[in-house]
Amino acid sequence: MVRGNSGHRVRRIDRYVFKEVLSPFVGGVAFIAFVFLMFQILRLAEFFIVNGAPLSQLIPLMGFLSMSFLPLGLPIAFLTGILIAFGRFSTDSEIVAMKATGMSLPRIAAPVMVLAMGVAMLSLMLNLEWVPYAETSARRILLKIGNSKLASSFQEGTFSRGLGSLLMFAEKVNNKTGRMERVFIFDERDAKHPVTVIAKDGEIIRIQDGEDDVSGLVMNLQKGSIHQSETASDSYNKIDYENYQIYIDTPQSNSALTYKPKMMGVGALLEKRDAELVGTPGWLELNTEFWRRIATAFAPLMFVLLGIGVGTVRTRGARFGVMLVAVVVSAVYWQMQVSAIWLGNSGRLSAPLALQLPNLIMGGLGAIFFKRASW
Repeated sequence: MVRGNSGHRVRRIDRYVFKEVLSPFVGGVAFIAFVFLMFQILRLAEFFIVNGAPLSQLIPLMGFLSMSFLPLGLPIAFLTGILIAFGRFSTDSEIVAMKATGMSLPRIAAPVMVLAMGVAMLSLMLNLEWVPYAETSARRILLKIGNSKLASSFQEGTFSRGLGSLLMFAEKVNNKTGRMERVFIFDERDAKHPVTVIAKDGEIIRIQDGEDDVSGLVMNLQKGSIHQSETASDSYNKIDYENYQIYIDTPQSNSALTYKPKMMGVGALLEKRDAELVGTPGWLELNTEFWRRIATAFAPLMFVLLGIGVGTVRTRGARFGVMLVAVVVSAVYWQMQVSAIWLGNSGRLSAPLALQLPNLIMGGLGAIFFKRASW
């Protein structure tokens, strides 16, 4: 039993191990977030340059996109932190020094397990509420940007279908003011009664629910004519007008924001699941999504034994790079999870068991490597 100065020394070692794992873990999260955003930078640049999206939309969008990657990024970064810390401990013989104080490898791993529990709780909160909120918010911003793109995609001297099902042409277009001259529109939204609209002048008017939020568009046309032909009755109609308006729905105004299971908070997810008949495809999908969030949140706990076991293996010269090991392990884990989701969605295996299989497999492998490292 460790007492007095020995107990104080053990607590210092605990803090030291905790810090040595925490530092690369935080750095790993920042690095993975940076890499993730680099893959999105061209898309974000297009929104800013081509679509004219304001920074008031792009900055929150970057934040929401970053949050949405965290359920995948946290376990990878945590495994990386363990591999870096315990690889260095092993290389510098610090593991041997710690054991000389009477600490076993499981005891050395105790502060790492405490950190893993904290990461797991953070992952659980992310999976249950924060990530669905981020997914929904990012989708809303993308819809707003897309709606603004609809309003500015009409180019002069070019036939365009940028506005719904309307085939449009104008000799002159000012995308800043929305003004058009000598306009031709073929409207086939009603397939049985398509019409052709010709106008001397026109204007695209954005209908906004709030700042930067386009909920619909109005084509305000002046001095023209409407032409309609009926193939069945072999008739032709022409109407001259001084002013004519065409309302164009955009996805946001039609409530096209479809809430997929991953975009629902846990309360809404369970409520919708309970409203479905047990065993139906809808119920299976919602139930699998719920258990996926629970299972993946506890992946860091499974990575503790694996990370320490691989990090302290004595054949150091044959080891892969730390990041490569973390990425390979994580890729295998997430591939197993994809298979588990398929098993849950298809009803071939109960969702709680199917989604825990990747954790059980990784935990078993971790136990094997951890036992080999306990020399």
